[in-house]
Amino acid sequence: MRVKAFHLALGSISAPPSAPTLWGHLAWWVRYTQGEAALIEWLEAFRHDPPFLISSAFPRGYLPRPLLPQLQESDTERRKALKGIRYLSFATFGRVIREGEKALLESPELKEKKAPKATLATQTRVGINRTTGTAQEGILFTDRVYWLGEREWTVYVQLRREADYLAEALAHIGTFGYGGKASVGLGRFEVVDTQEMDLPEAPSPTHYVTLSPTLPKGEGYWALETYWGRLGGHYAQAETPFKRPYLRAKEGSVFREQPTTGLLDVTPEPAPEGGVKIWEYLYAFPLGVRV
Repeated sequence: MRVKAFHLALGSISAPPSAPTLWGHLAWWVRYTQGEAALIEWLEAFRHDPPFLISSAFPRGYLPRPLLPQLQESDTERRKALKGIRYLSFATFGRVIREGEKALLESPELKEKKAPKATLATQTRVGINRTTGTAQEGILFTDRVYWLGEREWTVYVQLRREADYLAEALAHIGTFGYGGKASVGLGRFEVVDTQEMDLPEAPSPTHYVTLSPTLPKGEGYWALETYWGRLGGHYAQAETPFKRPYLRAKEGSVFREQPTTGLLDVTPEPAPEGGVKIWEYLYAFPLGVRV
């Protein structure tokens, strides 16, 4: 698949960037820079014929491990090591989607422990007096954050129509912060490079692996999670600041039929404004796999 890659330098963050949340940030960027009418037009395009597909972010040069039938490994240490591999280099990914999990046995991710990881840590910060702007004595907060290391992370976009605003919009998001706790400094990133490239796919695929969360449908091998996201932009101060919860298949899930899905209505009750609908981006980002 031909894609445009956006390489990001990330620091501490509340969670590794996911496609639905990145798309939500892009929607708010359209609203604040081009106005509400432009946002409505942009949303209508995604409801019927999306101008692009966007992936979640992964370590540069790596993709999520496809959820395929696992190897029966008798060695305890090697079984634990295999279980802990979350990301595969392009070369290893290309072998796995053609040969299955047996290709991992000779991979550098297993033999040399080269698979990158997102490390969960804690970060302590002081409470701020909103009146004086100074630290409050004896008030500390501890947040759970992901430290993504020195490695760059990459978001992939499959362009179906021209969208030359993406680099500017992503840079804007990086300046103001991605996801939760952006107001206290988390989620900052910089777009350090872009390039056009091809992602590996299996010829004559029997299944498809997704690089973005999507709705589970049909047959396949899925990792499921219940997601209950917060509203963004000025809706974060709404009476009900949470979207309706839903069940989704995570990145790396594999489907027998090529998945598509679309936008999901997750408007809470009551809605943040009369007549407003809240949409969640759940288009799959499929790559062909042979199982």
